[in-house]
Amino acid sequence: MRNKKNIVVIPMIIPKDKDLDKFGGWEWMLNSKTAWEYWCNKYGYELVIYDNPSLEDTTKYKITVQRWFDIFDFLDSKNIEYNQIAMVDASSIPKWDCPDFFQLTDNKFAVGVENDNLAWVYEGVDGYKDIFEGYELDINKYFCASFVIFNKSHKKLFQKFKDKYVTNIDEFTKLQKTVRRGTDQTPFNYVVQMENTEMTFLPKPFRVSHLPRKEMLGPNWQLKEDDTPFFIKYGYVWFFSGFDKRSRNELMDQTWNLVKDNYDKDFILNKLIHKDEWCKTTSRKFKEDILRIFGSKKDLNCLEIGSCRGDTTRVFAECFNKVHSFEQSPENVESIKDKCSDVDNVEFNQMDVYSSDFQIPDDIDITFVDAGHSTDFIKFDIKRLLEKNKNMILIFDDYGQQDGVVRNAIRDSNLEISRHIGEYNGFTFKRLNGDTIVFKGREGVICNL
Repeated sequence: MRNKKNIVVIPMIIPKDKDLDKFGGWEWMLNSKTAWEYWCNKYGYELVIYDNPSLEDTTKYKITVQRWFDIFDFLDSKNIEYNQIAMVDASSIPKWDCPDFFQLTDNKFAVGVENDNLAWVYEGVDGYKDIFEGYELDINKYFCASFVIFNKSHKKLFQKFKDKYVTNIDEFTKLQKTVRRGTDQTPFNYVVQMENTEMTFLPKPFRVSHLPRKEMLGPNWQLKEDDTPFFIKYGYVWFFSGFDKRSRNELMDQTWNLVKDNYDKDFILNKLIHKDEWCKTTSRKFKEDILRIFGSKKDLNCLEIGSCRGDTTRVFAECFNKVHSFEQSPENVESIKDKCSDVDNVEFNQMDVYSSDFQIPDDIDITFVDAGHSTDFIKFDIKRLLEKNKNMILIFDDYGQQDGVVRNAIRDSNLEISRHIGEYNGFTFKRLNGDTIVFKGREGVICNL
């Protein structure tokens, strides 16, 4: 018997209803499946496809309804052991670095608040009210059924929903046609609240939906520095709902073509270490921004003073003509050589860049300044680099650190910041001694760009 701590379940069943034109096809399910497989593998969980409803009549008992009827028996039939279950729609895509939401549930019924279309919610609540004996549903606790996390303690709750639905099937079928506000979501909300189910509400980034209505499909055109769509930039799980379903295939395909490399285990960023794993390197977001901004600058030569173990060095090698790596630690130099073994444009140097032997190489266009970690050292680096080339582009890590060392050095050197990069204010990571550090600003900056 397989033993997995947590599982993600996606219903992937094409219903047998006669009128399916409004869905515009079903290819979008495959993108969702691929993305969720990647996410589950990343955290050591299992993806389960719910593909066999217990009732053949998917017109009267729609898949959205049957999934709550079947799930526990379905998993038992496949001998799948589990702690928590996340039921997610096949119209969803988790971002490649989506955090482990199972850690946020307190082992309760975990959901996202539904407030994308309050008129739709109110009309649905009012439309189903009579069948639930006039129960006053708390609209502030109304959740979206597209993403629900639960466990074995909720078996009785799901059975209550099934009993209520099956006993009143004709009335529910009628209401679905007259109320026209979903199938399972509002009735499920009624049962959950009437049973006084204890709930945990997930943060908003874990359910980003109604993307066109919220104008999240585009970037911040005013800044003109990052063309990443808002929903990709700020959301953790993207739901392609709340618009004409006939355009779902096209929109999900466009999104997938934009992000699919991130779900490939051989993609460069998936083979490197990032700040959430090792405090002395840069974050994945920092590396992503470097690739985005400098990915087409193959004519530039880069100097890196302070290469650590080579994770950021390898990203620079992807962007620039040549990378001069300087690192003091012999152990780190060996790690850099290993991580850059598949490229031939990195020159490895074991040296203290503050010794008299160090000379800034000629023809350097851009430098990653990450050697000395004091304001005076950084100011010294800035001065000598710009004396070498006044137009040199300078990249700094640790700008958002609480100590303000990098921030103060840039200010005292009268450098103008061209662009902020990396993780945002509030990002947390752990030092080697276990202390938690919280950014007080953006992780890094680029000057002289």
